[in-house]
Amino acid sequence: MLSEIVQVGDKIEIKQLDHNGELINNLKVYVSQLVDYIDDEKISIAAPIKNGRIILLEKGSNYRLYFYTAKGLYQTTCTLIQTYRENNMIISLVKLNSDLEKIQRRQYYRLECIHDIDYRLISEEEIRLEEKLSQGNYASEDEKIDIKNRLNKLNNEWVHGIITDISGGGCRFNSEQELKAGDRVRIRFNYILMGQLKELDIISHIIASQKIMGQIRTYEHRAEFYTISNKEREDLIKYIFEQERKRMRFDKK
Repeated sequence: MLSEIVQVGDKIEIKQLDHNGELINNLKVYVSQLVDYIDDEKISIAAPIKNGRIILLEKGSNYRLYFYTAKGLYQTTCTLIQTYRENNMIISLVKLNSDLEKIQRRQYYRLECIHDIDYRLISEEEIRLEEKLSQGNYASEDEKIDIKNRLNKLNNEWVHGIITDISGGGCRFNSEQELKAGDRVRIRFNYILMGQLKELDIISHIIASQKIMGQIRTYEHRAEFYTISNKEREDLIKYIFEQERKRMRFDKK
C-alpha cells in the first residue's frame, strides 16, 4: 500500500500528461509534498510553488507523480479532482489511477562512451510558439503558417556534441556551446540494439554545465532526460548493459 511506502511530508515531483498518458513536451516539473491520505484512492498534496507563486494544477488533468521516499523512488499517475484552501495552505486533492511502481536504480547505471549527438537549445520563443499552435491561439491561417515557418527555422539550428557517459536517466556530453543549468535542449542520436537501428529524440534539462579546463571553447554538460518514454528508456538500458557485457568479454581476452 502507498501508506506503507510514502510518508506525509515526502517530496513529490509533478509532471503533466497528455490524453494518451504521455509526458507533455516542454512543460516544467513542479515540486510538492504529501499532505495526507484521504482513502485508498485519494491523497492530498501541497499545491506547488514556483518563484514564490502558487501553481494551480488543472482540474480534470492527468499527472505523473514521483515520490522520493526512504525506500527509494516510486511513481504513479493521478487525476486532479479539486483544489481548496485549508489552514492557510492551498491543497490539491488527487485520485490515483495506477499502482505505485518503483523506479529501478539500474536506469541510472552510467556507461562511459564516445557517441556523437545533435542537440539544440529550446528557447522561450519556441515554447511560446508551440503553445500558440497547440492551443489554436492565432488570428488567421496566415498567422498559423507564419508560426509553423518560424518553428521550422528554429528546428534547423542543431549543434554537434559528443556524449561521454550515458544512463537511462540522462547523459554527460561535451560541445563548443555554452549552456547553463535550467536550459532545455532537444537531444537526438542513434544507436544499434540487437542489430536494429534505434533513434532517440528527447527533450532534456541541463542540470549542470561548466567549461573544461585547458581546452578552448569546450564545455561539459550534464542533462536529465525528460520526455523519454518507458519503452525508449528500457531499450536504452538494454543497450547500455549490452555494451558493458561486450567490454567485459573483450577485457577477458
